[in-house]
Amino acid sequence: MKKSLVSVALLIASSSVFAETEYPENPVLRPLTLTDGTIAVSGALGWGEEQDDSRGVLNLNAAYGLTDDLTIGLGGLNYRVLARENNAMGLELAVGAGVRGFNKAIINGDSVAYGADLNGKYVFNKNIAMTFSLGYVKWDEEKQKNKDEYRYSIGLKTNVAKDWTTSVNYTYRDLKDFTQSDAHEVNVGLNYAYSKSTDVGMFAGYSSFDAQQNGYKLDNNFDRVAGVYAAYRF
Repeated sequence: MKKSLVSVALLIASSSVFAETEYPENPVLRPLTLTDGTIAVSGALGWGEEQDDSRGVLNLNAAYGLTDDLTIGLGGLNYRVLARENNAMGLELAVGAGVRGFNKAIINGDSVAYGADLNGKYVFNKNIAMTFSLGYVKWDEEKQKNKDEYRYSIGLKTNVAKDWTTSVNYTYRDLKDFTQSDAHEVNVGLNYAYSKSTDVGMFAGYSSFDAQQNGYKLDNNFDRVAGVYAAYRF
């Protein structure tokens, strides 16, 4: 789905601008939530293809750290339930809830996805971290029967050179009451930490979710997408 693929680029660089001991410039060490009082704005410009249809898309995002553990963004809330001391090594956990997608049905009517998830990050050292997520999504259909979905994700962040970080993420979508029984998504990214407050990068993604097969228009869906993004924190 277009929103889920492009949004990955905006999440790659979600961070803040604070002292090195509080909020690292290194993406591998960054926490899952923004620091208290921090505003993060980002934008991604992508080009995607779905069957014979191809087009560009601009996706904007903004988030605000209400506390060190609670962040509110355009897509919903994220609350950290387990922090890494001084953003060092170890396990970090957060729970999130909000809008997870949008589709237009071929027959008529809109479909909005609302969901909740548990997100985790395990930092092995300053150059490598594993990420994972378990989520539930309810598709609220205007004209059709509502649908359920379970999402399972795992990823890896690795520093490959000074200020350069690669990321790869795989998501398995267990689809209920769709024509498809499941779908797979793979996303990769390359982030450059231009400064403590600014990131730029590029991304690419693939999804096996077939919009038309599942009764939706192609408007909000891509099976292949690539683009660039930028993020700024203050």
